[in-house]
Amino acid sequence: MRRTLVKSIGIGLLGLVFPGLATATDSPLAVIRTTMYEIVAILQDPAYQEPDQSQVRIQKVREVALPQFDSREIAKRTLGVHWRDRTEEQRQEFIRLFTDLIEKTYSSTLDRYREDTEIFFDREHIDGSYAEVDCRILAPSLKKTFSLSYRLHLVEGRWLIYDVVIENVSMVRNYRTQFNRIINKSSYENLVQSIESKLKQLAASPS
Repeated sequence: MRRTLVKSIGIGLLGLVFPGLATATDSPLAVIRTTMYEIVAILQDPAYQEPDQSQVRIQKVREVALPQFDSREIAKRTLGVHWRDRTEEQRQEFIRLFTDLIEKTYSSTLDRYREDTEIFFDREHIDGSYAEVDCRILAPSLKKTFSLSYRLHLVEGRWLIYDVVIENVSMVRNYRTQFNRIINKSSYENLVQSIESKLKQLAASPS
């Protein structure tokens, strides 16, 4: 994955490091905006600014952001046609591994948050049980404005995120392309081993 894309996706997830108390009646835009503001509040909290509080800060953000994502739908879309060939046990394992991969890959980007980062909520578009919320993030430290879209769908009365699109690149599609290539060249079991190896590398890397 290109370094710029990794950085951009990290910023996209960073946006969600700001949520709130989204309710079942909130609009898609309200869900995203509330979540982003909650995450920003955590990142700006003086109690979590010291280096030894980094993991606490990441955990706090995780507690706010993760409930806003439909982890099963994201994993299903990422695995694509290979999802239907998996047993329920394999699906649960893949959901756990992929969620860990996303968290560990992008959690370090939270340390890049700066107070002068600005978030603009441009529009929401709702089509039945699907919606898209378009935002922009102005990151002076990176000297760039990133376009960011959250794709959501209704699940039991709640709007949940099933994809994040940064600079017109879908996170789900990007991973699906990579995973499909690995499975077609070798096997699903090899993909699982690759993800497990990557998780070990990330765990061994300094945060």
